[in-house]
Amino acid sequence: MAQLTVPKLDARVRLFQDEEGKLLAFADLVIDGSFIITGIRVMMGEPKDDKPGGPFIAFPSRKGTGTHEGKYFDIAHPITAEAFQEARRTVLEAYRKARAGSA
Repeated sequence: MAQLTVPKLDARVRLFQDEEGKLLAFADLVIDGSFIITGIRVMMGEPKDDKPGGPFIAFPSRKGTGTHEGKYFDIAHPITAEAFQEARRTVLEAYRKARAGSA
């Protein structure tokens, strides 16, 4: 079986601040220069248990209907843990650069 690799990822970030301060930015993730996922949100996480709070990413989702009305379902997301970690790293790095450039 061939080894799967994560394609080249680039992120574009637009800073945003909501009244509650939870939504920090919107991001687009460009995959290998040929496919884009728009509507990724950079959110501020609350500290829980032994984990500190901090920025995290949320992929675009859609609210369910009918018996799934209270749930949200991802529209697009990485399949492997490696792809998720690389997407997370890429988007959060672009977010930090955008924040540093706006200061």
